[in-house]
Amino acid sequence: MSEIRGLDSGPSDKEGEKGKDAQGEGKGKEEGKSEGNVSEEASVADTEVAEKKNVRSFGEENVDSDSPSKKKLKQSNVPQAKSGDGSKRPYEDVQPYTDPNEPGSDSVEMDYCPDEVFLFEMEVPSTNRLIIPFELASTHFPPLDTRKPNEKQVETLEFTDSHNREWYMPIQYYRDERGFMILTGWQKFSTQYNLQPMDLIRILKPVPRLHTHHFLIEVEKKQGAVEIPAFREENFLFEIELEQSDIEFRRVFLARDDVRNFPGVKMQRNSREKKIMRFTDAKCKHWYMNIIRYSEEKYMVIDGWDEFVKERGVEAGDLVGFFKHEHPCHRKHYLIGILKKEDKQNPGQPSGGSEAGRGAGSSSGSHKGKEIAGGD
Repeated sequence: MSEIRGLDSGPSDKEGEKGKDAQGEGKGKEEGKSEGNVSEEASVADTEVAEKKNVRSFGEENVDSDSPSKKKLKQSNVPQAKSGDGSKRPYEDVQPYTDPNEPGSDSVEMDYCPDEVFLFEMEVPSTNRLIIPFELASTHFPPLDTRKPNEKQVETLEFTDSHNREWYMPIQYYRDERGFMILTGWQKFSTQYNLQPMDLIRILKPVPRLHTHHFLIEVEKKQGAVEIPAFREENFLFEIELEQSDIEFRRVFLARDDVRNFPGVKMQRNSREKKIMRFTDAKCKHWYMNIIRYSEEKYMVIDGWDEFVKERGVEAGDLVGFFKHEHPCHRKHYLIGILKKEDKQNPGQPSGGSEAGRGAGSSSGSHKGKEIAGGD
């Protein structure tokens, strides 16, 4: 009998199924491993997230989630901000000032000035230059060297007034009156506000401040009585008749012999020294003027003279007389009087704006004993 052998067509279905099962088991094992790895990674990730959450909620872990204190903490830790609208941080509620021009900040109007910005106030002196007493300057003007004040050192202060105008005023130590003198700018400020004796000025420190030399200045009107100085004949020193050049060139020359009446003003020839004199007129206004040695025979009054001429309406041909002050502040403090040219012919009837006094002597020699007159 012949045996019929079938072709070898590979493993049987059962064997194939077994192979598939074996492959499936292997695949399942690999998938199981991968799933295990994924679950492990997920577990690690969850742990990291949990740790981050714990870090974020540091200080809250012992607080009940429904307690008001935790809700308050959550609210304070997450500020609510709107687009285009500055969000307010908790500490902003206690800040005294907020810059309204700063982007993203709320504008807050202050109806008062905190006490700490107020520095000092003082009565307005009737002067063309303001003198700030040393005690005030040393306390409130730290930019100035008050430990060893130097008369040659000049600092410029910036004042902002109530109309937001800026006033730049150079200031310098003035030893004779133990204070700091505003050299220029005060007369213009005084005219702008029509300051009178007994009015008050207040100096404040602005917040925010532009720089250490920046201050605020306020004015309060409080007019009072003015004590008129005595122009006595026995105190007369000398007088000069003004020329047109004394008006136009904003200076006046004094003869050396006349200046000898001012013992505190003596200067050597060829000296570049400049001294400050104080003259008080019949309206009790004090005029600070600088004087220098011009030549062998002359001294020249410069800064401050032009202000006096303009405010008092002094003209060529008028007489200006100088007197001793009965109660001078220092050795360079004197009285100054005016006799208008129209009153020379009738000195007993001074004109309506004249300053009163008696003179007994003149450097010109033509008006001895004439009345030096000026306004009320």
